[in-house]
Amino acid sequence: MGLTSALNTAIFGLTHNQRQIDVTAANIANANTAGYTAKRVEADVYFDKHGNVSGLLTSDIRRDVDRAIQAGYWDSLAANAYAKTFSGYTSEIDRTIGTIGDSSSLPSLMSKLNTNLAALVSAPDSYAARQEFLGTADLLARRLNSTYESFQDMRARADSAIGNQVGEVNQLLKRVEEIDAAIQKAKLTGMPGVDLYDQRDRYLEQLSGYLDVSVSFDTNGYTRINTYSGQILFAEGKAAQIEFKTTGTLKPGQDGNSITVVTPGGTPYDLVDASRSGSLMALVNLRDNTMPQAQAQLDELASQLSLAFSNVPVASTPATVGAETGATLDLAGLQSGNAVSLTYVDSGGVTRNVSFVAVRDPALLPLPASTTARPDDIVYGIDISSGNTATYIAQIATALTGSNLAVANDGTGKLRVLGDTASGTVMRSLSANVTVTGSANQGLGLAVFVDARNGQQLYTGALENGGQKTGFARSIALDATLKTDSSRLVNYQTTPTTNSPKDSSRPQYLLDALTKTNRPFDAAVGIGTEGDPFRGTVMNFVTQFVTFQGEQAQTAKEEASARSTLTQNLALRYEEDYKVDVDEELGFLVQLQNAYSANARVMQAAREMFDVLLNSV
Repeated sequence: MGLTSALNTAIFGLTHNQRQIDVTAANIANANTAGYTAKRVEADVYFDKHGNVSGLLTSDIRRDVDRAIQAGYWDSLAANAYAKTFSGYTSEIDRTIGTIGDSSSLPSLMSKLNTNLAALVSAPDSYAARQEFLGTADLLARRLNSTYESFQDMRARADSAIGNQVGEVNQLLKRVEEIDAAIQKAKLTGMPGVDLYDQRDRYLEQLSGYLDVSVSFDTNGYTRINTYSGQILFAEGKAAQIEFKTTGTLKPGQDGNSITVVTPGGTPYDLVDASRSGSLMALVNLRDNTMPQAQAQLDELASQLSLAFSNVPVASTPATVGAETGATLDLAGLQSGNAVSLTYVDSGGVTRNVSFVAVRDPALLPLPASTTARPDDIVYGIDISSGNTATYIAQIATALTGSNLAVANDGTGKLRVLGDTASGTVMRSLSANVTVTGSANQGLGLAVFVDARNGQQLYTGALENGGQKTGFARSIALDATLKTDSSRLVNYQTTPTTNSPKDSSRPQYLLDALTKTNRPFDAAVGIGTEGDPFRGTVMNFVTQFVTFQGEQAQTAKEEASARSTLTQNLALRYEEDYKVDVDEELGFLVQLQNAYSANARVMQAAREMFDVLLNSV
């Protein structure tokens, strides 16, 4: 190696060492700075054709970041934020419902209602027993109202939080856009701008808590951010715009406003369809699924509680015409939401169950199979808007065309259904379930609860206007007439004679309806399945409801705890990957100082040798 080559090598070495010393000193100085990543100087060495060092380019500073570890940590942030948000709300739902130990909770009030009815059965003429039952029924209705309103308030809070988080996500995307532009500018000016990458990572880390995003970098160094499904949130230095308008009124059973993303190219898409995790998606799920489901379960409870007391079975009477046998049924009491049930064995020996559900709006027809909670029935709707039982019978006859059953008006306005011996078709049973409209002479049922949305209306489970059941828990109320005349709890007959005030028949009917009568519950509310709906008493359903919400809250809590632990572990691993090891940096700094001194001595020796050569000429 010639003196010139040695001198050049020393000069290059000094320059490179100085750059390394500066970066290493910065690493040590920022060892405790949050989000700061350890830096390293990269160099490219150039050699001439003789193998001597002809150049050393020290222009790039590299961060010590493992992209795989970073991506795993960011993914975990989204799942952790989702679980934490979901757990917070479901725990609040569970607390709102309460437990049997809380005297004002739903389960406690239902238990007390049962106890009060039992006391009324024992002393039907006791004014105090009647008032105790009515007081509990009133408290129960109000508790259903307030619980429903609490869930509605939670929906509204979730909707508002969605708006706030959408604004925060837009701000983060804007910050990334600004930093991406600064990074590109730094490249053009020859400045490394490596600290900008740390800033960008901090924004991307925050973004990952709101949405499950994937981050990559294109060939030009621009950030690319995509949703879980691959839709664009950020590309080629431009951020997409996320748009959300707070839902004005969150109606029962209806979703709130969606979240729309407009890409930098102007293409819109639904963010909810493109994502699956993060706190933002948890809020959407809570607003549109979890809390509406809890409200629907309350509605189902309120509906079945009301109908258990107010609906009475209407039995058919045997009928025979020639060789054919069957039954006759009075349809005069049918109201919207009430049903006629028919069971027969067809010519092939298969048992068929048919439900005819009454409606007053023919636009609702035909009715879906899910109209009833029974999974084994065929559902038909009949229009009762005319009030003429003859038209009801004609519709039933049309629906049963081809069944070989003989369906007709018996001549008195009643439905008559007969089997067919020729085809082997057998009529097994025929009955109806109707809501009583008064307190006497319609059986033992009593409308203890009413629908208070517009005054005090009879609750029948009508299907019109979106269904009377939807939102019923919000408006269920104790019938005001019972407050002024509690004797109606016992008096069920006025003609031909009034029953005795000591007659416990009605209180016993109400108690049995609450605790002994099994009924199928709508699987659409999440308890049971469509093929196997939950079947039990109203009291059984209360237990199922409380258990369902309690288990959901506990599961969410456990999931949040597990996700938090995993995220903490990944955070430690991520931090260990990029953090500054002060001892290592100090040791490296000593090496750099020694190298700097060595290069300086080479330069000094080269200069002395040049001086000797010059003086010898």
